[in-house]
Parts: sequence; C-alpha cells; structure tokens
Amino acid sequence: MLRFVLNQWRRQRGKFILTLVGALIISAGLSLMFNLTDSSQGTVEQTLQKKWSSAYDIVVRPKGSQMTTESNKLLEPNYLNGINGGISFKQYQQIKQMNAIDIAAPVAVMGYANIGISIPNQIHFPDKPGIYRLSNSHYGAGGFSKELIAQDSAYFSTIEEPLVPPNTRLISLQDPQDFSSVQPFTYSLIVGIDPEAEAQLVGLDKSILNQKKFRYFNQEDVPSASKESSNAFNIPVLINPKSFNTGYSQFKLEQVNVDLKTKQARDTFYQRLAKSNDPQPLDQEKRKIIQDIKVDASKVESVYFDSLLGQKTKVLPQAEAYTNAQLVAQTGSLTYQTVKSPFPTRWKDAYEVHTAPTAFKNAILPSTYLPKRGFRTVDSYEIKMKKSDQSDFKSMNPYLTFNVVGLYDPNKINVSKDPLNELPMETYRPSAASIVLDSKNEPVNPAQPINTTGNPIGLLTNSPNVLTTIDSVQKVMGDQSISSIRLKVKGASSVGEQSDKTLQRIKSEIEQETGLIATITKGSSPQPVVTKVVDDGKTLGWIEQPWIHIGAAMTIFRETSVGFSGVIFAMLAVAIVYVLATSYVSMLARRKEFAVLLALGWRTKDLYKIVLIEAAILAGFVSTIALIVESIFSYVRNEAMNGWSLLWIALFSLVIYLAGAAWSAWTIRRISPYEAIKTGEYAKAARVGLKLRSTVTLALKELIGKWKRNSLSVLSIALPTALLTFFLFVTFHLQGVLYTSWLGQFVALQVGPMHYVTMGVAITIAILTTGEIMWQNVTDRRASLAVLKALGWTNGAIRQLIVLEGFLVGLISGVIGLIVAYTTIYVLYDLVPWNEPLLIGVSLALPILFGVIAAFIPAQLAARVQPYQELKDAS
Repeated sequence: MLRFVLNQWRRQRGKFILTLVGALIISAGLSLMFNLTDSSQGTVEQTLQKKWSSAYDIVVRPKGSQMTTESNKLLEPNYLNGINGGISFKQYQQIKQMNAIDIAAPVAVMGYANIGISIPNQIHFPDKPGIYRLSNSHYGAGGFSKELIAQDSAYFSTIEEPLVPPNTRLISLQDPQDFSSVQPFTYSLIVGIDPEAEAQLVGLDKSILNQKKFRYFNQEDVPSASKESSNAFNIPVLINPKSFNTGYSQFKLEQVNVDLKTKQARDTFYQRLAKSNDPQPLDQEKRKIIQDIKVDASKVESVYFDSLLGQKTKVLPQAEAYTNAQLVAQTGSLTYQTVKSPFPTRWKDAYEVHTAPTAFKNAILPSTYLPKRGFRTVDSYEIKMKKSDQSDFKSMNPYLTFNVVGLYDPNKINVSKDPLNELPMETYRPSAASIVLDSKNEPVNPAQPINTTGNPIGLLTNSPNVLTTIDSVQKVMGDQSISSIRLKVKGASSVGEQSDKTLQRIKSEIEQETGLIATITKGSSPQPVVTKVVDDGKTLGWIEQPWIHIGAAMTIFRETSVGFSGVIFAMLAVAIVYVLATSYVSMLARRKEFAVLLALGWRTKDLYKIVLIEAAILAGFVSTIALIVESIFSYVRNEAMNGWSLLWIALFSLVIYLAGAAWSAWTIRRISPYEAIKTGEYAKAARVGLKLRSTVTLALKELIGKWKRNSLSVLSIALPTALLTFFLFVTFHLQGVLYTSWLGQFVALQVGPMHYVTMGVAITIAILTTGEIMWQNVTDRRASLAVLKALGWTNGAIRQLIVLEGFLVGLISGVIGLIVAYTTIYVLYDLVPWNEPLLIGVSLALPILFGVIAAFIPAQLAARVQPYQELKDAS
C-alpha cells in the first residue's frame, strides 16, 4: 500500500511537488505562529503584572462598606480610606489562621488628629486705640480652588473705656503680649498596621531611614494609657517626614475703620452696633489689613515631627510643638452617582460627587474645626468614660502622645511605582487626579493635575503619614477597629485560571466563616474613569483617575488568549482549506482511477488506507520541518527547545491532514465501479442563467458552475485578507498597537514584522490553494478550451479568460474579507473607518492581486492546449 502511494506521487511529480511546497509552508507557518504566540502571550502577562501589581490578592472589608460603583466592578483608588472599623480582632485571627493564607495584613483607620504648633511674638497690635479683628484661617490648596478648612476670629478693643454693646463679642485687650502668638495646625491621618504582616506584604521594614538612629517596630512597642487622664494614650509610631500637605494657615490682624477719637463718636458707633440684628455686627464694618502671616502646613508638620524626635527645627526655630495630638474625626467615603459620560469613547464610566453641609457634633470641639461643606461624611468619635462615681458617662475626644520609633520613606516600599497603580492606602502616598474638563465641559489641555489639600472631608484625602500598630488602635478604639484586611494567598502568585479558582475558593470560605466581604483584587486592572465635581450646585469641572476595575486583568488575560487563539485559528483555517482543496482536486483527478481499482476488486477500506497513509506521511513531513524551524528559533534565541510547541504543531498537522483524509474518504464512499468509463467532474455543474455575451460572463459561468471548489478558493483568500486588513488598520491608525482585549484599555500587543510574516505564509497558502483549484479547472476544461481555440481564440485570449477568473475570485474574496475585517474593527473599537479609501482600496487590490498570481500558471497551461489532440482524445 505504501509502495502504491509512492508510485502514485512519482507519476504525478508536478502535483506532488506542489503538495510538498504546501506542506512546507504550513509547517513553517505553524512554527512561526506558535513562537509568535508564546512571545506575545508572555508580553501580555508581563504587561498585566506591570500595569496591575497590587500587593495583595484579596481584600476583606466589613459588611456595609461596599461602594455603589461596585455594581460596575469599579473601585475608586482610595477605597480603603473611609472605612472606619467594623472587623473584630477575633475575625482577623480567624482569617490569619486559615491554611491557604500566606499573609494577612490589616489596616485600621484611626482618624484625623489635630497637630499644631505655637509661634510666639508674631502678632503686633498698634499702640493707638482702636478695635481690631484677629482671624485664624486654615486653607487647603492644590484642588480646584483654595478650600477654607477651618476659621475662627475675635475682636479686640484697645480703648480705655471698654464699653461693649450686649450683642457684640469684644475682648478688652489689657496686655497685647497675651495674644501675640499664632497657632497654625494641620490634620494628620493616623493608620494602624500589623508590623510583621506589613513587612512581609510591602517590605515596610526596609523603608526605615537612618537605621543607625531609628528602627522598625518590635515587640517592645506597646501602647499605654495615661494614669492621669482616662482619655490620653501613648502609642508607638512610624513617621513619614516628607510632607504631601499643600495647605496653609493664615493669620490676619485688621483694624476696623471707624472714628473712635471722641466719646461722642464712640457712643454713636456703639449705638449703631446695638441696633444690628447680626450675630456679630462688627463683621459688617469695613476693615484694613495691618498684618498678614502665612504658615505652610508642611512647616507645621516639620516642626511637630522634629519636636517629637527631640531635635531642634531649622524651619521655624522659635516655634514650639504641642506635646500631644487630639483625635478630631473620622471621615467617610465619597458618595458616587452614575451619570452619562461626556465622551463615552474615551471614558466608558462616569460618576458625579456633591458637597453637602457638614454635620459635625461634638461636646468638646467647636464646629469651626471643619469646613461648612464637604464631599465626605464626618463622624466625631468621643470615647465614653465613666465618671468617678460610676453613675454616668462623659464624652471626651482622646489625646495621643507619639512615641516615635522611626522614620520611613514611602518610595522605598516594595509596591508598583507605576503612577496608574499608586493606591494611597497601599503605597502611603496621597491621592491624585487630573482636571480634564472645565465647568463648561470644555477640554482642559493639557490636563491640570490636582492633589490632596489637607481637608479631611475634601475630594482627595491625605495619605497616612503617621503609622502605629493595630494593638494601639485596639487600645484606643476598641475591638471592632480593624477597617480592612489585605490577603496574600498561597498558590496565587500569577494571573491565570488556576490562580483565579484558588482565590474564588478562599473568598467563599472567608465570607461563609466570618460574615465579612471578600473582594478579589488579583487580576484587576486600572481603568480611566471621569468624575463630575459639584460644589453647592455649581459644577467645578471633571476629574480623571485610574480606578480599579475588579477582575479586568483576568478578563483581558482570557480575551487575549482568545485573541491569540483566533489568530491561530485563522492560520489553521487557511491551512485546512488548502488541504481540503488539495484533497478535492486530487479526488477529481483520481476518481476514475479509484473506480477502476474498485472494478478490479479493491475494497473501499483499501482506498481509505491509501488516503490515510498519504495524510500520515504529509503530517510527519510537516512535523519534521517544524522540528527544524523550532531548532533554528531556539538557536537564534539561545533558549531551550519548546517541547509543547512541537507537540501542538504535530497535533495540529495531524488534524489538518486527517481533515483532508476525511474529505477524501467521504468522496470515496460515493464512487461506483461503473464510473471507470465516465470522465469529468463527479459533481453536476450548477445551471447558470447567464448568456455568453462576453469574456466576463463566460468566466462567471465557469466559476458559478463549479461553485463548490471555487468557494474554497474564495475562502482561502478571504480569511488572510480579513486579518491583513485588520493588521493594516492597527499599524496605520493605532500606531501599531493591537489591543487584544474587548476592554482595550491597558494591555496591548505590538503588531510587528512577525505578524506580517505570518500573514505572508497564510497568503502564500491561499495562492497555492487557488492555483491548484484553477489548475484542476483547466484540466477539466481542456476539451472546451480546445473548442474555443478551434473557433479562433488566441493563446492570449485564453490566458485572459483564466486570469479574469482569478481576478473575480480575488474580488469576491476581497469584498468578503473587507466585511469581516470591518466587523471585527467595529466590535473591538466601536468604529468603522469608512472614510479611509486607501485602506479599502488596498484591502480590495491585494486579494485581486493574489487571485491573478494564482491564475498565472493555470493560464499558461490553458494556453498550451492543442485543439487537434484534445478533440481527438475527447472523441
């Protein structure tokens, strides 16, 4: 049987050589495709890891802490800030002891502390009598505009006759030195962490500055309560000495513009004030500024922290820091409302945030400690402590004394330094955003960056620059004070299906055993989101931030795999079409031969063995060539050979040629011995109602009449044409970047020369397919071509007819390929490039060229037909 196959190939050397060339191209194409896919897949995985390298796999939060945006699988970058406790230490230990948990790192948001300093001899009241206003204003800068965080003021009288109307708050100034100092302050966010877990998760212990003088937390760093006051605590802390605070305190001394030189003038002035219904009628009087002092919040922090470290400050040498810090408030998360995106093609998701009146109630602190309006809710926590008689409760805010253990640099923490991934509660760096549209929805070009302002209830909040231990938070805030727990899970180090299954299992286990919310952050990805900012009904503008798209990287990973599979499928489809076409043509040529063999007593399964042996030999040839190509790739790259690629290539080669064998086997079943005396195509030609008025109609009649075989030609050219059109669109319109995900946001594959080499292989196979089918068409029509030549057709006219058929095959393939390519572009990028005539022209011209090239050799064979010999053989 093997000898029969070899003899058959030896007798038909031309077609055998063509078959070997096709097998050679298929093997080279598969090798290129698998090497390209391995390289591209690795690129995508590396890009995913780079673009989203969160320090943790799962985050656990208390019930009720979900954001409304999570319905769209989106989390704002600073989503962990604003969760003020809710997880108990018992639940933390329960999670920590699970076998699958490698690291459990809790975060306990303690809140904002008021840290301040005093600078003496700054305010100088004039010697002349008068009424003066001293105001203390604390601002935030770096946002849309200057924000007034806190403000307080008082009026002072230096007149000898301290006559004060009943409805006027006026302090009689006896000694100007009593009010000569200024007390600038700022808010500092304090967060508790587990030192051991945080060192394992982000390498916090490696970020300590000046390790000869300072150190990291150890077991000796324990909190303690003051013996003198039940609401005072001493806690160990790490401090970030670099300030990100852009706020400042401003102190103004102003003189009220009023004539107070005579008693009559003063009486008239006081009577006017007495008639006013204003809470502070002096506010309505005109004033002139005598003294204006501004102190940056960064300087306040520097002086305060220098004082804690026991060293003299160089910033404000005369300043003195308060010995303790008062916890003022805890703030909530932003409340987002979904709105229509101003530019959906750029920002798929858009939200809106509003300010609201500040509801700050505290028995100790005045409401002036916070702005009148804010973007966040605020809770004034007051520790309830029993009075000495144990009969009642007393509300007091806790005071903290900091025991500084060390200084740390957030830039040395082992997390992503990509600005897209800088989560404030993960990197200890502040939030950031860019203003991209102004209040009129007009683009801001270039985008204007904004930062935190030091406002606890502002749009962008501070990062924690004071870290303490969770034991300290428990001592002050109680057992339910853990805000979230970040988890690193064993066996989930990379983005992939197996990792995702492991994380899903751990997530379900945590939620069932603890009742908390577990969210998988592994496999997430940044996504640009635009937010409309509205203050008291007035639109300030739109900001853009990279939000966390939960599970997006996993989706990209899957879709990228599908995308690569699609490219491989296109390559395989062209190869399968080629093999099917070869088998089809081969059976057309050998049908009479097989009928003779059946008439001589051969069984049908003997014929099956012939086609099976041929398929096995060709598949083995393809695998051998692939082994050679893979060896070349390995040598050039200086890498070990990829055994899996060889295995897959061998498997696909076998599938391709077995498909051709199955086609041949199906055809053999329909052969009868009596067909040994028949000639021509075994399938009836379709009836075509075209009048033969021109060469074009004759060519169309031939194509439609043998539509089965010619459809293979069309399909073989249309598939690579569609992919080539898509790659051309990517190269010239997307600067060579192919977004291999439906999301199309951050993971991209570079379309380079290798992709076009692969397309060249597919196109070569398509040309071979079309050429072989047209060759068989010419062979079946030798008698009819002889008649045409006998009627006077020249060799050139015969060539033109066959080339015209190739032209029509290419034109039809081009139209189909263009439709497929444009449909793909629309699905991936939501656009159709109708206004690109060059792209359309090239997409149609190239397949026509391929069809004409494929028709060249068959046209030469057709022109060589000898009318006398063919008509004699037909008779």
